[in-house]
Amino acid sequence: MAAMPIRTCIGCRGKFPKKDLLRFVRDAAGSLQTDPTGKLPGRGAYVCQSQACINVTFKSQKINNHLRSNLSRQVIDSFKQELLSLVSHGNVKGV
Repeated sequence: MAAMPIRTCIGCRGKFPKKDLLRFVRDAAGSLQTDPTGKLPGRGAYVCQSQACINVTFKSQKINNHLRSNLSRQVIDSFKQELLSLVSHGNVKGV
């Protein structure tokens, strides 16, 4: 039996099974996108499927530090709204 991969939410710093978290990546073009398969290339990060963790993650420059990037506030806010919409509509697994 294989061990369940554990990842850390960058919002609350809690450790959870990989399948319970949302993964997103910063691609080579510098844009953010959700990664439901966990296999997209680029610098990735994980966040809980809760509005509170998403809000904390995208509140400050924390996201740029984790993704080793310099994304604009507009790009960050737009992606934050996209994630909040997915979570509030329960469309997380069908991203």
